[in-house]
Amino acid sequence: MNKENIRKILILLGKFLILIGMIFALGKLNWAPLENWAIDRLAHAQPRDQQSTLLFQDKVDIPDTIAYKKEKYLIFKTDIKNTVQLLASKIGIQTSAPMKKEPSKKFKRFESSDSKIVAMSDWDIMKNNLKDGFNALKDVSTVRIMTEDGKPMIVDSKTVVGDYDSSDKVMRWGKEIQAASAKYDVNPALIAAVIEQESGGKPDIMSPAGAIGLMQLMPRTAKELGVNPYEPAQNIEGGTKYLATQLHRFGSVEMALAAYNAGPENVFNFRYMYIAETQNYIRNVPALMNKYQQKFATALK
Repeated sequence: MNKENIRKILILLGKFLILIGMIFALGKLNWAPLENWAIDRLAHAQPRDQQSTLLFQDKVDIPDTIAYKKEKYLIFKTDIKNTVQLLASKIGIQTSAPMKKEPSKKFKRFESSDSKIVAMSDWDIMKNNLKDGFNALKDVSTVRIMTEDGKPMIVDSKTVVGDYDSSDKVMRWGKEIQAASAKYDVNPALIAAVIEQESGGKPDIMSPAGAIGLMQLMPRTAKELGVNPYEPAQNIEGGTKYLATQLHRFGSVEMALAAYNAGPENVFNFRYMYIAETQNYIRNVPALMNKYQQKFATALK
């Protein structure tokens, strides 16, 4: 390699380090007032074309819209933060990444037959983080929550994307959830929260990766669990059994959820801390649990 090429590489590396430094410096500033102001303006902004204006007129739920946009913006920030942390760790810069939590020693390491084990590469993690992050940022700018016939809906421009609160769709499987809860000793509110996060309570949904149904079981995982993933009750039983395995394996709800989302291997090697989707997952599911704790308490009265 000649001196000119070395010089170019050093310049590029210097620019990259400066960029990382600027991002960390900006991260130390309190942007909350500006962020809240921008989200409030976006929530109150009127669509540009006449058809969309008529669709949104007097139907936008401003408080719910602001809450939704804040949640999506937090997802965007988490995705970017974790991408920067992973990049920084690769070049030896110390970051504010959370401390590693050792899995409980009394639980055995994953079995080789566990079909949810996927060790993601750095490139895959960063690619997924950036893709999900900028999709979330797009939602911040385009999505509103409308109320139609008393029901909140997510609306993107002129298209109804889906129900804003899918708890009714989840709670219709309440008996199946409680049966699985009793069988595997897993909190029914946790099962319901995972179902909402994974599928929104839709039993016939399939992910691009091939995950099936309410608890998004991969076909091989479902086969190993001995359930039919297309049958809602069996899907819930299989997903609960798998979740119980992770709870017993890791000894904490957070790490069990991380294993459910990213695979046990990514928990054992602590790479789940850099996977933004998983960080959002382990933040969202416990929050959803609070809602279902109340719903199940009411249902049992």
